[in-house]
Amino acid sequence: MTELNPKLLDTDEFLETDLDSSLNGTKSKGTYSPMQFVIRLRDDIHNALKKDDMSFERIQAFSTFMHENIHWWQHVGSHLGFLTSLSYPALAHSAHQDLNILVKRNEKFKSIVEYDKYYYSTTGKHDNQEVNRILNNYHDIIYAKAFILDNKNIHKIVTDKRFFLHMGHCFHILWSSSINTLAASIDREYSFLPQVNEWHKRFQQLEKDKVQGFFIDSSMGISPLGTRAIYEGQARFNQLQYLAIASENKYLYSDFEKLGMLHGIYIEAFDLFLKITQIDRPDNLNNSIIGLFLLLCDISINPTDGFPHEILHYESFIISNDPGIRFIMLCQAVKKEKTKWTQAVKEYSRDEYINLCEQLCKEIVCFTPLYGSAIVAKWSENNESIRNLLSEESEMKFKPENLAIRLFAAKYIRFQQDKLKYPSIFCWTGKSMTSEASKELNLELVEKIFNRHRALFIDDNGGEIRPMIFDNYSEQNTVDTFQSFYTYNTTYDMIMKWIKEKGEFNYDYNWLTSNHKDEEMKEWIRNNFRDAFSIFPEELKVL
Repeated sequence: MTELNPKLLDTDEFLETDLDSSLNGTKSKGTYSPMQFVIRLRDDIHNALKKDDMSFERIQAFSTFMHENIHWWQHVGSHLGFLTSLSYPALAHSAHQDLNILVKRNEKFKSIVEYDKYYYSTTGKHDNQEVNRILNNYHDIIYAKAFILDNKNIHKIVTDKRFFLHMGHCFHILWSSSINTLAASIDREYSFLPQVNEWHKRFQQLEKDKVQGFFIDSSMGISPLGTRAIYEGQARFNQLQYLAIASENKYLYSDFEKLGMLHGIYIEAFDLFLKITQIDRPDNLNNSIIGLFLLLCDISINPTDGFPHEILHYESFIISNDPGIRFIMLCQAVKKEKTKWTQAVKEYSRDEYINLCEQLCKEIVCFTPLYGSAIVAKWSENNESIRNLLSEESEMKFKPENLAIRLFAAKYIRFQQDKLKYPSIFCWTGKSMTSEASKELNLELVEKIFNRHRALFIDDNGGEIRPMIFDNYSEQNTVDTFQSFYTYNTTYDMIMKWIKEKGEFNYDYNWLTSNHKDEEMKEWIRNNFRDAFSIFPEELKVL
């Protein structure tokens, strides 16, 4: 009997609080955290997944795992998600030199935000170049990400008259900082990455010409949503389409609604899609309308202007890259030919994906997601640095320098290589994981591709975070990479706290392990911090 168990389908919305930042500890279950890069599942979901059968209990548990793994794909596999995932390493690396200069000058204060206020109160000036550079970069990147997360955050952002200039500047800094950080690890000569050092004059000209969105106090159109809603809509409707097919279409929209799976952030994007297109809500989740919605989500989060392609049209840089705005334009394009688009997704195949993407992207004047995938896939053809990187990835054994960035870059490239071949799997994951997959696919192949791109880190029954074990990687190499990754990641987070967080350092990293006492974790973090800055965290005076 295929009865739904709400506990096995339980997820929390993915955690991202970019206006506040930091790896704040959490033990919540059924989540993907884009700063911790960890999938967390309830213990009963873990137990159900371990069953070696095709019971409906295991199917439900897998649907929840699939939901969370899609969040991993969104952050490491989409063009925009990968770029924004680089932003914290970018901030940390750009601030590192300036923070060391402040330490050498005996300006050992926490936080930098409070030190900026203290410095001004004693000098009447904002002329500390290192502090200005740290805080300007920090706010530009944080504000760009907050806007992308939810355009409505602009109403809070514009109240900052000290650091916010305009969203065009924030986007410029987010893109250029992330690409510069990536270049330092894989393309120091900018032989294949966008030439970000040549962008400055063009963006300056937009400011002089008073182009909307690119000068102080300029107005600009916004979308009522952002990646927060699109990501959850994409993950939830793939999950529900998988469950609907697995139950032989027994369960309808109303059934999942009664279970509490269709409310709030999970249907925000879908409801807006229906409202703009004026398409009636379907009862059966296994239909063309759901496929179309998922296609729009995929296109929305995969812009190519500025990354991985060069900027083609500077004036539309915000519109071209903001997922919420892209989503609205795509819905409007569908509305113009509603009858055609309502039945457009039939085969859920590669050819259909390519054909429909080309039509929709032509309507909103942009390249398709696969155009970006093709650019990335070609990086390895003529660049020894990428071939070396992928060789490291094939063994899960990376050079220690910038390991976290190299690891994510390798996973992003591998994702694009497979998406170029099998885009339907990544767009219509729920459908592809069933017997109703496209005729060009078989379930064995789909499972192989899915497993190849599982999230790197997952908790276990006791809440301990561990590396995901892959058949083609040495377990020891995987564990070593896991440990090095979190050494980098926690140090990045300590830098974020140094810049922004008031009060003493909060060593809230017990989410990472339950096998070590809090004091042992604190000592590990302190020593990593000293290696980076030649001082222990407590040597900073709290303002």
